[in-house]
Amino acid sequence: MKLNTSKEVWIARIIAWVLLCLLSSGILFVTTFMIGPSLFVIPNFSERIAVAMYCPGAESTSLQEGASGPTTSDPNGTQGHTVEITCYFPDGSTDIIDNGEYAVAALGGSFGGGILIGLLISLPLFLIPFFLIRKKKEEIIKG
Repeated sequence: MKLNTSKEVWIARIIAWVLLCLLSSGILFVTTFMIGPSLFVIPNFSERIAVAMYCPGAESTSLQEGASGPTTSDPNGTQGHTVEITCYFPDGSTDIIDNGEYAVAALGGSFGGGILIGLLISLPLFLIPFFLIRKKKEEIIKG
């Protein structure tokens, strides 16, 4: 779209950016709450995120999964399992990632991954108005 004045160009770009903000918020919502949780199906994704967060520099890890048990004091409530990761460092020391830390890392990593995917999709859209909305070139009048 070619416009006559710089003022018209900037008004059109601002309107386009407002519409793109609405579109981008929808994209971020979908990627965060639909694509993000889908990242749980990637093998060892949650374990890799937890190790990267809590044990940077570990040379090896071992994963121990516990038995299923109630997550609340109600015996008829929801069931869940426990996870514990032991990290082994090059100097011989160890560190343990408990179930709570693992849960925070797994949930944060999957939703955070969804947000990053949404940002990679939506941020380039904000450059489009610079290319599509321009001022007409002034014509040279030959005398």
